[in-house]
Amino acid sequence: MFEVQTKGSIGRLILNLLKSMNNPAVQGVVAVADSAQLVKIKKHASAVKGLGDKLKYWDFREVLKVYESLQAVYEAINKLDLVPQGF
Repeated sequence: MFEVQTKGSIGRLILNLLKSMNNPAVQGVVAVADSAQLVKIKKHASAVKGLGDKLKYWDFREVLKVYESLQAVYEAINKLDLVPQGF
């Protein structure tokens, strides 16, 4: 589960993450573009019992690298024409 927040309170972010974690298959990931904001989120999350230790924090630069890599793989597979149309 990704909680994307461009503005608003950290409390709302934490609440949304808590709601999503009612499902044991859900993994909470926080990715932000501002390292100062990430520090604040970690601080707030650690104060919530059972949440801080379940969240994963992903640097936005790494998210972009992974996206670019996946995009390149997708394009390479499509060039091979291995996947039937409409799939």
